[in-house]
Amino acid sequence: MKKKQDNREILYVSGSEIDQHCFYSYGIEFFEFMSCVEPRPANLILLKHKFEDGKRNPNCGFDYVISSEIDELIEDDVYGYGDFCWVDVEQEEDLDRLTEPQIAELLFFGHLAKPLNEIPKARFAYYAHDDGWFNKLYVTYLEDYERMLSAVLVFKLREWTRRSIRAIPRHISRVLLEATQEGLFIDLSKIQKGKDEIRIPFTAVGHYRDMDSVYGLKDEITDYPIRLVYSKQSWKLIRES
Repeated sequence: MKKKQDNREILYVSGSEIDQHCFYSYGIEFFEFMSCVEPRPANLILLKHKFEDGKRNPNCGFDYVISSEIDELIEDDVYGYGDFCWVDVEQEEDLDRLTEPQIAELLFFGHLAKPLNEIPKARFAYYAHDDGWFNKLYVTYLEDYERMLSAVLVFKLREWTRRSIRAIPRHISRVLLEATQEGLFIDLSKIQKGKDEIRIPFTAVGHYRDMDSVYGLKDEITDYPIRLVYSKQSWKLIRES
């Protein structure tokens, strides 16, 4: 069974300064990612894991799960894995077509959480440590990450406020994605809840890879120059002077 974790109150995302298709994050757990990404990845090659019910492909020697098994993986104690690493493929048969250089590429990614040349993936190459604490994600399509990030924020807000909240519109989700290039930082414990309005403060804190340092920012940051406001079933951004 899934080990229940405290809902992470901090959401931090740093876009890589080297590769615009790579993102580091704190506060996005695997079940949140899989609940918010559309469409959900169909087949996962498990490179680092402790999932006991995966299948083994004889061509590449990797364990994997297909779409009908992903819910079971989500419900597992992913946090207890420590390191958790996977890439997605479009078809189960794609595992039979992996070449030796591609297998080597996947082994390299599973070991060092970075590509040697090019990671063979459909949309995502996912590396996490202590589910929700550290995540490094390579994406094929930036739009996938943009939609997922906004959906995760709404997912957390619904849990945090116990209110019905509409999806974030595209013109604001683009701003959030752009903000990751300066280190997007949102502390949900500092949201302001009124009867008809929710105000979510966020700011830029720069690029971190040590998530202990990110967690320490919670008590250091007092200035939030931008507010994301949800009122009357609509979203808007307010930049405070």
